[in-house]
Amino acid sequence: MSALLEARGLSAGYGERVVVAGASFSVSAGSLLVVLGPNGCGKTTVLKTCLGLLPPLSGDALLGGLPVTGLRPRERARLAAWVPQLAESAWSYRSRDIVAQGRFAARGPFMPLNGDDEAAVDAALDAMDARAFADRPFSSLSGGEARRVMIARALAQETPLIVLDEPAAHLDPGRQMELMELLAGLARSGKAVAVSVHDVNAAKRFSDLALLVGKDGSAAFGAPGDVLTPENLENAYDTHFIHGDHESYGPYVLPLSRKRAKESHDGR
Repeated sequence: MSALLEARGLSAGYGERVVVAGASFSVSAGSLLVVLGPNGCGKTTVLKTCLGLLPPLSGDALLGGLPVTGLRPRERARLAAWVPQLAESAWSYRSRDIVAQGRFAARGPFMPLNGDDEAAVDAALDAMDARAFADRPFSSLSGGEARRVMIARALAQETPLIVLDEPAAHLDPGRQMELMELLAGLARSGKAVAVSVHDVNAAKRFSDLALLVGKDGSAAFGAPGDVLTPENLENAYDTHFIHGDHESYGPYVLPLSRKRAKESHDGR
């Protein structure tokens, strides 16, 4: 199966500053790719480069098998929906109107919505349990509510690929779990999903593929069991993790504080 999102020896950064070097990874329809790494390692940078929002410094980034640098913005928008970390509205659009913007890639920004468009917006609001505040100004929403609206906008776009940058930010623990279950369900339904997260435990539990970006700009890609090993995680995050398998929950990974990690290491 051909990849919907692919990087080949991709180096990403800003100007002459390389943040991530020589990354190679891919995600195809039916798979959930989770991107992890410490703060400032380049998770956002590499995802934005793959989507054509930043120019690659070297190597190749492909969307739908095509070099992303050769695609026009609307062509990219028909292939991939992007959910950024932060979103602010300069005007008091209704939340429903923000979600409806996801239909622009298919219809253009000046065409009225038809019945199919309205149905897609309703389905996206329902998927994110956001119908209750659909008529409220987006600027009035809490951080968690705003995140849910932005994810709903991406769902309404109905692209084969959805890419999310730390979407669990501002969500409470229950909503975070619901979100990961939703993304895993989207992958099972045939979409390709790539998401950056800080929760190593959720990554281990839900992902089909993992990309671990290190402080040094390195990038390890593969099956979660091969990438999210104790050694790799400790090198990336400079702390220790407890690995286990609960009979009802499944595999889990829990970080220790750096102080406790040092005490544990010194007590060996």
